[in-house]
Amino acid sequence: MPKLLLIDDEEGIRKVLSISLTSDGYEVVTAEDGREGLDLYQKGRFPIVLTDLKMPELDGIEVLKKIKAINPATEVIVITGHGDMDSAMQSLHLGASNFITKPVCDQVLSVALKRVEQRLEMQRKLRDCTDNLENMVSEATEEIRKRYEFEGKLIQRWFDGIVAADNKGNILVFNPAAENIFGYSRIEAKSTKKADDLYPRKVMEKITDVFTGKKELKEDIFIEEDTSVVRKSGEIVPVRFSGAMLYDAGNPVASVGFFQDLREIEKLKL
Repeated sequence: MPKLLLIDDEEGIRKVLSISLTSDGYEVVTAEDGREGLDLYQKGRFPIVLTDLKMPELDGIEVLKKIKAINPATEVIVITGHGDMDSAMQSLHLGASNFITKPVCDQVLSVALKRVEQRLEMQRKLRDCTDNLENMVSEATEEIRKRYEFEGKLIQRWFDGIVAADNKGNILVFNPAAENIFGYSRIEAKSTKKADDLYPRKVMEKITDVFTGKKELKEDIFIEEDTSVVRKSGEIVPVRFSGAMLYDAGNPVASVGFFQDLREIEKLKL
């Protein structure tokens, strides 16, 4: 289990959560306020941070901002009281992985941590793929084939929906998580749908502008944003979208969209 930094100004909550998390196998370090938490984070660079939102001097929102500025890959779960949903939703927009409400339910916390661990593991595997990319050039054909197969399986098993389309809108990649979000099978999506049938309207407008040359995208990666998509059944599904443009010889040739299903988070708000 990875190291976890717990930041909360209430001693009782720190003790109870620390005992519970330690019994689950986590190496837990606690901080009694935001400033101490940031000091410990900079010294230890914890992959997971669990922080209260309401704290004196430096609140959880500021802690989240500073941690993400240091390392955007850090998974941050915020703890909020009932009735403070605005701050909780703000934290999601700022990159928090999830939020849980007080009193903290062990089951809800376990679900949130399990998802965080999955994201960390996938990030590690993707980093490994990237780090070894140059070495692949000199590898034997069989080894290259195995790596391509691995990357294909990684896409298929990724817990967020992945949709890739060429510059004409034809669907090239549509993984199982995308099937769950949109309600279409991979075959349906690739044979009957275009990118503008699936992508949020504002996102599609931005992609189209890049393909047509109306607007030059300064960065290949789109900023994360919360939006929604329409499922095959007509259901509106809340998602967190991020994406990237793919180029060949300086020309945009395809787009890749990552859709994080937020339906579980919406249920926690009820």
